[in-house]
Amino acid sequence: MTAETDKVTNSGAPATSSSGKAFHSIWLQLQSLLNTINHILIALVGLYFTVLGRSLNFQNTAMHAFLTVIGYHVLMAEALMSHYPINFVTNRFTHRTKSKIHGVIQLVGGAMALLGSIGKISQTEVHFTTWHGKIGLAATFLCLVNLIGGTVTYFQPKFIRKSHPPAVLKFRHNLSGMVAFTLGMLAILLSYRTKFTYKYMDPEFIVVLSLATVLVYVFTMIAPMRSFLGKLKYRKQQ
Repeated sequence: MTAETDKVTNSGAPATSSSGKAFHSIWLQLQSLLNTINHILIALVGLYFTVLGRSLNFQNTAMHAFLTVIGYHVLMAEALMSHYPINFVTNRFTHRTKSKIHGVIQLVGGAMALLGSIGKISQTEVHFTTWHGKIGLAATFLCLVNLIGGTVTYFQPKFIRKSHPPAVLKFRHNLSGMVAFTLGMLAILLSYRTKFTYKYMDPEFIVVLSLATVLVYVFTMIAPMRSFLGKLKYRKQQ
């Protein structure tokens, strides 16, 4: 009985290992497909708002929409995927080069988002009466915090390292980045229900645009969430 059991166990081990490798291979292929789709959606949404903004001479809300969408929806999304091993845009580079790419894109995207928000605030007398405005304000604040935190994390000054180890800085930057991106994308999603959107877009297209934004958010968050869970697991082991 024992010998038979051993045979079953031993013969089952390679099958389990093989099935595990097959699942891992399928999961990698799926991630690669989703990443490709994500880049296409990001490019299409960015192109649309660029064309829309140009058709309206980038005036007032058109400029606000252009800057915030390119800032959050395009550049920040790309920045969050820069360290993603599956990301075909950056996977050929070294870790240090990826960090530089992430920093530059994040800085430009964050600056555009901040300018878009500040510009809109300066144009109107009544602020933050809608969920779009309130969430947008929170996103703006966290975007600024994340830019400062990202700069500190990258350069890691000596006086900061004395009280905050690099692993802690990276963990906090990872978390704040995800929260800032989440609020920014939520604000954009809510903007599809504003007077400006209803004036210049068909209802059917608004639904398509909303779906694209949700998909970009979900597909983009795969990369930083993997990194965050890895850092969280490392912290628990210490």
